[in-house]
Amino acid sequence: MREFFSVKEVAKLLNVSHSSVLYHIKSGNLKAVQVGKIYIIAKDDFADFLKIQRSKPKRKRKEDLSLF
Repeated sequence: MREFFSVKEVAKLLNVSHSSVLYHIKSGNLKAVQVGKIYIIAKDDFADFLKIQRSKPKRKRKEDLSLF
């Protein structure tokens, strides 16, 4: 049997907001299934999302950029 996470659980695991998780779902970065008014994320799909996110180069913050 497949295991699932709620949006709230994924947000807590990633230490991000509920809105951030919904953004990733709606942009297609994180696979989820809508059941009524809620989304559920399969454990395998969450693992795939993490692998992709870890392989992406990190974005530099404005304060990390120095002007010459």
